[in-house]
Amino acid sequence: MNITIKKSRNADKRKNIWLPMEEVELQDVCNELGIEMTTEPNCYIESSMDKRFSNILTDKNVNIDELNYLMKGLDGFDSRETEKFYAAAFGEKLETMQELVNLTFNMHCYSLINSFSDFNKLGKDHI
Repeated sequence: MNITIKKSRNADKRKNIWLPMEEVELQDVCNELGIEMTTEPNCYIESSMDKRFSNILTDKNVNIDELNYLMKGLDGFDSRETEKFYAAAFGEKLETMQELVNLTFNMHCYSLINSFSDFNKLGKDHI
């Protein structure tokens, strides 16, 4: 996913990155932007090409390592699972990295219904 990050909201220097990325590349990005690898929020998400992602995390301070981990989880989803992830995140009003990462492991708890045109099929699919 294409994301634009900065060290902080007030920092001038920004970088457009594609996540997930390998740890070595992530460290290079951190070095370039002056981001220290800690467990605390250490980067600011300025924007994303994915509007669904933008609705959840844009304009937030997050931990870049946790962000990369979340993106690794989302990278393994097919398009249906991705839709379900964003619907669940929106419905549950999830906002923190911990909540979003936990959601990637609990997708089996959610169903996403896109069409109500065939109630018989719908019932059989979700029993």
